Parts: sequence; structure tokens; C-alpha cells
Amino acid sequence: MRICILGATGLVGRETLTLVDRAWPGAELDLYASRDQEMEHAGRTLPVRAAPRLEEAQTRGGDLAFVALDDDFSRRYVPRLVELGYRVVDKSNTFRMDPKVPLAVGGVNCSELTDDVRLAANPNCTTIPLTLALHPLARKWDIVSITASTYQAVSGAGVRALDDFLALARDGYAKPDRLGGAFDTSGYAGNTVPHNGKTDASGFSSEERKLLNESRKILGRPTLAVSAQCCRVPIAVGHYINAWVELGGPASLEAIEAELAAAPFVRLLPGTAGDGLSALDAARSRDEALVGRIRHDARDTRGQTLCITVVGDNLRLGAATNAVRAASRWFPSADPSLQSPA
Repeated sequence: MRICILGATGLVGRETLTLVDRAWPGAELDLYASRDQEMEHAGRTLPVRAAPRLEEAQTRGGDLAFVALDDDFSRRYVPRLVELGYRVVDKSNTFRMDPKVPLAVGGVNCSELTDDVRLAANPNCTTIPLTLALHPLARKWDIVSITASTYQAVSGAGVRALDDFLALARDGYAKPDRLGGAFDTSGYAGNTVPHNGKTDASGFSSEERKLLNESRKILGRPTLAVSAQCCRVPIAVGHYINAWVELGGPASLEAIEAELAAAPFVRLLPGTAGDGLSALDAARSRDEALVGRIRHDARDTRGQTLCITVVGDNLRLGAATNAVRAASRWFPSADPSLQSPA
């Protein structure tokens, strides 16, 4: 088996490489990044080639490719990888809303990845854990509406933003200023800021629009009422989501917890206090959606609306892990925890 990782040296690319070793041990690796270089991984020195080499006439094809680049580069290289014979899982936003491309979440809708599908899109890093938690509820009771507030880690902005954040946080917190006067009011360190990139005329950012539109597509409910507000918080890894979910009918907390306890790739944390439900917990349970703090919304006397918290490691569950689980529908994984059920 020959596996290509495009964007191999980035945060998500490195996590993907770790998971490829678990899912398909012994696979031949073909790694690409911005330039020719070498990278250290699991005690090995691996060659990495510049991405433009993919466009050379003599480039070999292969079986499976993961693309962990931004939209412009995905638009350039994904068609070439398909042309070379790869089945591709793309992690950018480029193909997510294309009606011809499955938007796949392992454990939710990976049955769409049939043998004739050559390209799958990996959803956004908040959409994946949220839909893992919502899918069993939608299947049992249907879902009328979702309102979500997300608190997203700095690593979602990439390795450079993460390294800058860590350095600025170290230096800023070294100063004895309880009000955080050492920090830039628009920066990530010591701060909470709107996730407001590409805000359009509707007033919603691209991150918020992704959560709205992708949830509808994955859950198969194109008219689902969804709203979201997103922000960045000063942590390295782990996206935290509070959601208010209106079901299609009343449900007891015991019945809701029973559905979630049986859901694939979900770890239910019973009770309403939220113990064990933090961003750091997610970074230690990297391949699961942590779900808890499930309560009825007191404003809804019908017992149909619940408050729920979902947390996931944005580099693993929200990116690399889900991509590998999607690919496991085409190429079964040697690690059962990375094999997606139909």
C-alpha cells in the first residue's frame, strides 16, 4: 500500500503520519510539504519532497492520499492526486460543500464512501465532534434546531500561530500583572477573541458558516435550523462546544445518555457537573468526542431542548483521526479504534 501525505510537516500532517503507522503499518510513504527536506518521525528520518513535484510527469501514483493544506493548495493538488490514482481525503474547506463529494465523519455517515468514490472531504474541527454527539440523537428523536457556542484552541490556526502563542504566553505571564497588561488585546495570548475571519454580509464568520452548513450536510438535514458563535481561547489544543439542541420530541436524560453511551467514538461523561470534560481532558483522550453536562433547558417545559457540552482534540479527532477513519472505509485499518463502522 502506498500512502501520500501532502502537508506532512504541519501539525495535522504529523498527527496523520502517526495514525497511518497504526492503521496501515508497513505502508510505503510518499510525503510532501512546501520544500524538499527531511523530517524525524518515530525514530526514523523520512524524506519529504516539495509539493510541486507532484505535477512532474514521472511522479508515481498510489493508493491513498491525505491532504492537509489550505484551500488554494488543495484546489491545485487534489485533482492531480486523483489523476495519479489515489483515493483522497482532503482536510481543507475546498470540496466540503460540493454535492458530488461526501463530507464524511467516521461513525456517522461513512457509508457514503463506496468503492466508486475517489474523493472525500474532511469536515471542520468543530463539526466533527459535534455531529458525533448529535447523530445518535437525530436518529432516535430527530433534531429541530441547534445553537452552538465554540471555544477553540490556538493550534487550529496552525503551527506558527501556536508557537507564537506559547512564546507570548510564557513572556506575558512572567510579568506580575493580574490584568494582563503585557498582552496584545487583539492577540491570542492571555485573551479570548472572536473567530471572525471572513465575516460576510450576514455577520457570521467563515468558521461559523462551516459549522452551520457542514452539520446540515453530514446529518442529512438541509433545512436544519442551526446558529453558532465561535471564538478563540488561550489554550494550545482542544475545542470546547456548548450547544442547545431541540429534539423532535421529549426525551429523558437517562434515554439520551443511553444513546450517547452506545455511539461510536463518543465517550459519555454522565452527570451535570462536567467532571473530566475539559480541553485538556480531550488532549489526553485524543480520538474520542467527550460528551457530558447534559441537562434539560429550563426554558422548554416540553422536555425537548437540552444543554450539552462536547469537547474534542482539534488536531486528532477534529482532523487527522477522522480522516484516517474515513479512509478505513476503503482500506480497512489494522487498529480497530481507527476503523469506521458503516
